[in-house]
Amino acid sequence: MAATSLTSKLAQIVLPKKVANPQGVADSPTYQSNNPANVLTVPQYQEHLTDIFATRVTSDSKALMENLLIHDPDASASLNAYLTMSDTEIISYVKDANGQIDRNGQKVLNAIIDSLVTRYDYASVGYLYKPTLRAIAEELRYMLILRGGIVSEAIISKEGIFETVRLIDPSSLEWFERENGRLVPEQVPSGGGTNKSLDYPTIFTSYFRQSPKSAYSYSPFVSAINTVAARQRIINDLYRIMTLTGYPRLDIKVLEEVINKNAPLDIKADNAKLQQYISNTITSISNTVSGLRADQAFVHTDSIEASVVNTKSAGMTLNIDPIIKTLNAQNQAALRVMATILGRGEAGVNTASVEAHLFARNAEALNLPIAELFQQIFTFILRLTGSTSQVIVKFRPVEMRPATELEAQLTLRQARLLKDLSLGVIDDDEYHLEMFGRIRPDSAPILSGTGFADKGSVVDAGGISPNNDPTGRSVSSAADKSAKSNAVKK
Repeated sequence: MAATSLTSKLAQIVLPKKVANPQGVADSPTYQSNNPANVLTVPQYQEHLTDIFATRVTSDSKALMENLLIHDPDASASLNAYLTMSDTEIISYVKDANGQIDRNGQKVLNAIIDSLVTRYDYASVGYLYKPTLRAIAEELRYMLILRGGIVSEAIISKEGIFETVRLIDPSSLEWFERENGRLVPEQVPSGGGTNKSLDYPTIFTSYFRQSPKSAYSYSPFVSAINTVAARQRIINDLYRIMTLTGYPRLDIKVLEEVINKNAPLDIKADNAKLQQYISNTITSISNTVSGLRADQAFVHTDSIEASVVNTKSAGMTLNIDPIIKTLNAQNQAALRVMATILGRGEAGVNTASVEAHLFARNAEALNLPIAELFQQIFTFILRLTGSTSQVIVKFRPVEMRPATELEAQLTLRQARLLKDLSLGVIDDDEYHLEMFGRIRPDSAPILSGTGFADKGSVVDAGGISPNNDPTGRSVSSAADKSAKSNAVKK
């Protein structure tokens, strides 16, 4: 009896009594609550001059990661590679409680997605940015790499239209666990003030490689901070070393005896003045030589001897290759990429293929939290319309081969799916979702379980002859009758 009662309650869906503010309750990552009428903060475009070895002491990892993803070569290259590889087609469909495709719910979902990415009202507001579903997914991927988690708010207008997915910076949140096992976020306004409670059903979260012992997430690239700082310090030291010992430079030898001989008599009489005179003369010669260009001639008397330091092994006094390779390997490990992706692959073709495949799998894993977030949001909006079905969202697998090379594999896959469709193993909607990313159009015939794949044309074995094709005619005689015989005539 208890089991029956539990089963009857499992399918019950309790909707919120009212939706949150149509304008949304959370602040976007660019909103300035203290000065909403002023221009947004304009970047100085001089962040590339920042020395991370010094700033990592004063800044937290969240601020450092924002700069690294833009200005560090390896971090920005890794970010670009992840965003490029994971940019695949989004497939979303609706299933009921029994796992069957809900065609009516699918039509409602299509209308929901259309209202999200398409603008219909051109009168109430002026400029309005309506990102596509691909652009929204890319913003979520960027935030996922930057913060290790994503938080979004579904904005629903007072007319009940799903308008946008507002991205929330996880670094602006504080988490509370006032009840055992129930975490509630609050947002700290950028301009200061009282926290905003985000305890609403329109707030959704998803994580990537999240620690179960913390409510706060870290960027998967955060382990690269120390490596990048060490690399920057070593490179700065290498610059100084190469300036001092790595390149040829003038060596000026001034004969002190000649300076003493040419000094005025009153200065020769005073030893202190004589030493000052010698120092001033050397400084004057040094100022003259230091301003010379490489293509200028240095003309002097025999009181000065000029030579060049490090003429035989200029630039070769320090082997920096092992140091750079070690730093590159550490940075590569911290950024979760392969050497081939960063253009440093030195192994054979087979190793490069394995590395590329592993990176493709890592990029696919980045899409899983995005699909889960979309699934939560779309299911919530769908159920507000009265449906009890669930939205399933997934991304196409990451594939590095060109479309022309995949054509043969796609044809084999189509043949296998058509066989399953003919036997009734899958229905028409499942076939169309796998092949085209959408359910069966209403105009298409229903083929599931009809056995169409086994219905072939009846072939007369006795009428088959190589003479029926050009190749057969070229190798057989026109008077030869044995080609049509199924038995040997004696």
